[in-house]
Amino acid sequence: MIEIESLSKSFGKIKALDNLNLDIKRGELLGIIGPNGAGKTTAIRIICCILKPDSGDVLVDGMSIHQEQIKIKSMIGYLPEEPNLYERFKARDLLSYFAELYGVPKGEIDSRIEELLELVNMSHRAEDRINTFSKGLRQRVGIARALVHDPQILIFDEPTMGLDPATAHNIREFIRELKGDKTIILCTHYMDEADSLCDRVAILNQGRIMDMGTPQDLKSKIRGDLILNIKVENLGGDVVKGDVIKAIEGFSTVEDVELVDNQYTISLKSKNDIKDIINVFEGNILSVNTKEPTLEDVFINSFKQ
Repeated sequence: MIEIESLSKSFGKIKALDNLNLDIKRGELLGIIGPNGAGKTTAIRIICCILKPDSGDVLVDGMSIHQEQIKIKSMIGYLPEEPNLYERFKARDLLSYFAELYGVPKGEIDSRIEELLELVNMSHRAEDRINTFSKGLRQRVGIARALVHDPQILIFDEPTMGLDPATAHNIREFIRELKGDKTIILCTHYMDEADSLCDRVAILNQGRIMDMGTPQDLKSKIRGDLILNIKVENLGGDVVKGDVIKAIEGFSTVEDVELVDNQYTISLKSKNDIKDIINVFEGNILSVNTKEPTLEDVFINSFKQ
């Protein structure tokens, strides 16, 4: 559906995208994660024909961004991190304006708007002005605006950033309902959001793809099926700490050990040796917890390599 081919873009001396290549399948929900300045928003804006690349191309349903910008724009619904909504418009009037702008047949506009207002649970605020809305309500209107022309492709840039937990949950559910019917790109800093929603996740840094796969495939690259975190009192100097690490590494279920600020992070194949590992610390333990590998672990690990 979307083919990104050798895409590069610089802003002065800063290289935002560096020969980026990426294929997005029809009906797929692809997550893009990465630190600030990784190139996520730049890539999105090029796909949307808002920015021009320095080199490379993007093919959307076989059409080049260099040749078919109008057709491509008509296929995409874009929700930026901060939706640029016209403050003095009422919600219904704003959607009607964009429906006409996108060429929705006049006889279908009213029913389309009613459908969208209901989808984003905004029917009761349809006659209120945008400048009276909270950020969460603005995001809902932004989603409705992105959907107004029934696009094949939806692109969401940090759709839940800064929202309260309940509103963020509602936005994620809207996106989940759209899965399969639309091709979706989701840029997010929330690892649990990418894990629960996305079919595949691409880790982007300095304009390049560092890793990509299904959330489960990415998590399986973390050594061990279980992570044991043990926070301890100061055990002494480097020699003592080194002896502790050697003792832990001696257990057959241990795959990796890392020590940061008196916390030992231990990757395990199974739970079998947890009790004996804890005994190594001879009671100098402040806290213990276990967890399965997460996308956050994958993200952090990718920047250590």
